[in-house]
Amino acid sequence: MKKEPEIVKELKNMEKQGRLNNCSSSSINIYEYSKKENTTQNKTEQNHEINTNYQEKPNNIQFLQNENEELRKKVEELNNRYDSITEYFEIISDTTIALGQKDLFSDVNDIIFQLTPDGRITYINSAVEQIAKYDSYDLIGRNICDIIPNNDWIQIKKNFFPKLRKTSLDRELKSFESTIIGKNGESLPVEINGKLIKHNVEVIGRKNEIRIQGSIRDITERKKAEKERIEHEDELEAMNEQLEAMNEELNATNEELLSAQEDLEMLNKDLEKKVEERTNKIEKLLKHKDEFIGQLGHDLKSPLTPLVGLLPTIEEQEKDPKLKELLSVANRNVRYMRDLVTKTLQLERLNSPNNKAVFVQTDLLELIENLIQNKKTVFINKKISIKNNLKKQIIFACDKIQIKECLDNLITNAVKFSKENGTIFIDAETKNNTLKLSVRDQGIGMTNEQISHVFDEFYKVDPSRHDLESSGLGLSICKRIVEMHDGKIWVESPGIGKGTTFFITIPLDLKMDY
Repeated sequence: MKKEPEIVKELKNMEKQGRLNNCSSSSINIYEYSKKENTTQNKTEQNHEINTNYQEKPNNIQFLQNENEELRKKVEELNNRYDSITEYFEIISDTTIALGQKDLFSDVNDIIFQLTPDGRITYINSAVEQIAKYDSYDLIGRNICDIIPNNDWIQIKKNFFPKLRKTSLDRELKSFESTIIGKNGESLPVEINGKLIKHNVEVIGRKNEIRIQGSIRDITERKKAEKERIEHEDELEAMNEQLEAMNEELNATNEELLSAQEDLEMLNKDLEKKVEERTNKIEKLLKHKDEFIGQLGHDLKSPLTPLVGLLPTIEEQEKDPKLKELLSVANRNVRYMRDLVTKTLQLERLNSPNNKAVFVQTDLLELIENLIQNKKTVFINKKISIKNNLKKQIIFACDKIQIKECLDNLITNAVKFSKENGTIFIDAETKNNTLKLSVRDQGIGMTNEQISHVFDEFYKVDPSRHDLESSGLGLSICKRIVEMHDGKIWVESPGIGKGTTFFITIPLDLKMDY
């Protein structure tokens, strides 16, 4: 007699205990089917007994054998159908258990799946529709290799599934990267995680087998980011290489610069030493020059002093006209030589580094009026009028003696080159903390060429005039005096015969000595 299946025994026990109503419809169908099978098996056993009883009756042997063969085939057919129904029930049971989690994972962005150890899909959530465009219900019962490339699947089965027997439940299996093939044939990069589980629901008639539960995460964006990162790393590496090359060049350049700097320092030291030696020599030469000029001036002035005093007296007492004329010429030349020596010494003192101006508060109006008064006889003899447009006091700091010398030279120069009945104008104003003074005449005027040389030493505007009254140093002295006051001096002229104007500017914030 064929052994009764365990599931049938269990169902019978449940029927006796009144628990059969709690089972699924599929379990009840199998139980009903098994009852029919048992009825068939009972009939087969009865026929077997009949066959035994009639073994002694030869006329019925063939009939009984035929009947027994027919019953055996029916039993075999029923057994095959039973196996098919049992396998189908297992699929329905797995799917029924998995579908109980449908609502739990429906809002998850990752694909959640459950597999049997041989890779058959028993559950997969709706995320597969968004990621791979598959209908989740269509994948139930299919093998996972249908959406994973064969090469990856073979590697997974080789390295992943054999570990199932060695891995405890709920232990996370090492994640790995793979690809899934979408319904449209497109391959997507994914990351697969998984662990082993057992369902809490017991299915009657079969073992509660281990399942694989896992997730499939779409890592397309991560791969793009990694690709961009790699590209950026490549770019950065290329830039670093360029920077390293530039640094090497800079280091080489720095070494060259350091070497050049050392050479320059040595040259500077040599130059400083030479400059110091030259400076000492120049200072000695200047000192010798000052001593020489001082001694020369003394030697020249000493014999000229008595001549300057005696010749006018002798000229006045002389009665002979010819001799008197000769004495007059000698007298003029002696005065010229005296003035030349005096102004040469004065210019030399102004150019000396040891010369210092002494600044005091000075009334410009008073200074100009005194100069005009002192030269009143000169103006009368030359029939020249002078107009001082300065009507109010202007107090400023200056070296009074030097500024008086400068203004005297400018007024004297204007008188010398003015025509008879001409007029000399003196103006002054303060603006932007600066004193501006001008002396204008209506004389012979100057060209641009003459203007460019007018402050040169020993320069004379009209060299055809053998003027013994001029040394050619007056304007040079004026320029040096103004520069000592941090000021400026210049000349302007509209042209020949149109007069000349000399301008002076001096800061009003010069520090006084007392």
